[in-house]
Amino acid sequence: MNQNQPNIKDVAAKAGVSIATVSRVLNNKRGFSKSTYDKVQIAMEELGYQPNRVAQALKSESMKMIALSVPFIWHPFYAEFAYYIEADLQNRGYGMLLSNNQSDPSSEQKFLKMAQENKVDGIIGITYNDIVPYLSTNIPFVSIDRFFDTSEYPTVATITSDNFHGGEIAAHELIQRGAKKLAFVGTYANYPNGSLNRKKGFLEVIEHNQIPYQIFECSETDPQAPLLLDRVINNLDTIDGIFAVNDETAYQLLFKLKNYAIKIPDELQIIGYDGFQIMPNITPSLSSIVQPVKEIARVAVDDLIKLIEHNSNISHNTTIPVSFRAAQTTKSLSQPKFL
Repeated sequence: MNQNQPNIKDVAAKAGVSIATVSRVLNNKRGFSKSTYDKVQIAMEELGYQPNRVAQALKSESMKMIALSVPFIWHPFYAEFAYYIEADLQNRGYGMLLSNNQSDPSSEQKFLKMAQENKVDGIIGITYNDIVPYLSTNIPFVSIDRFFDTSEYPTVATITSDNFHGGEIAAHELIQRGAKKLAFVGTYANYPNGSLNRKKGFLEVIEHNQIPYQIFECSETDPQAPLLLDRVINNLDTIDGIFAVNDETAYQLLFKLKNYAIKIPDELQIIGYDGFQIMPNITPSLSSIVQPVKEIARVAVDDLIKLIEHNSNISHNTTIPVSFRAAQTTKSLSQPKFL
C-alpha cells in the first residue's frame, strides 16, 4: 500500500472534523449537518481520497449496492427506468449492478444468484420469469408491474402503474374521437403481471358502451407471435381504433402500416401504453397512456431503502396513476370528456 495515499485521518484533519464524523458521512449515517457534509466532500476531493468500499462493507455489513434486473436495456422504457433508478440510488449513497437478461430465465437466475452471493443490499426487478426462490430470502426485493403475496414475503414490495384505469382511458379516448370498431393488440408474458389489466380495463368500457371489438393476442413465446401484427393488418377493414398493449407494439404496427394506404388517424387511430420520453422525433408521434417512469423509479428506490432499513412506514403494494398523452395517431377531441 502506498504510504502517501491519504486516509480518513487526513480527511478529518483537513475538514476540521472528527474521524467519527467522516465515517458517518462516508456511510451515509445521521449525525452531521449539510455544511459538515460539504466540508468532508471538499476535503476528500482536494486530497484525492478514495474510500475503501470493501472495508466499509465488511465493517457495516453493507455493500451499499443495489441490483437492478430488466429484460432489455435497449428497450426505451427499461432504459429510462434504469437511468432514473441509478440517479436516485446515487443520491442515496448506493451503487447499482445492472442485468440485461434478454428475458432469458437462466440468465436472470444466474444474475440474481450472483447478487445474492455477493450480498447486495437489495434488488429491484422488472421480471416475467420464475423468481419465487429469491423472494424467500431475506434480501429486500422491489418488483415492478408484478404483484406477489407480500404477507408471505415480507421483504418484498410491489409497484405498478394503474394498468386497469389506463385501459379504461384508452377506450374512452378512442370512443370520444369517433372510433366505432375497436381492437386490442398485444402479447403477454408467461407469468401473470399488471399489464394484463390493461386489456381488462379496455374491455370493460367498450362492452359497457356496446362497441364491437376484436382481440389480437398471444403469448410472447408463441411461435405465431411474429405474425400477430400481420393478422391485425389483414383485418383493418373491420377496425378503426386500436389499443396496443405497449408503445413498442404500437410503433411496430405503425412501421408495418407504412406499406399500406391507411391514413393515420383519419382511417385508423392508435393508442399505445408507456409514454416513451426518449423517442420524441418518431413520426407520427404516438398517442399513449403515460406511465410516470421517473415517479415509479423514485418510489421503487424509496421502498427498497425502507425495506433495507426495516422501516415499517411502507406500503408493500403501490399503484401509480397514469395519464393520456394525445399525439398524431388520434383525432382531435371534438366533444367533452365523460371519464
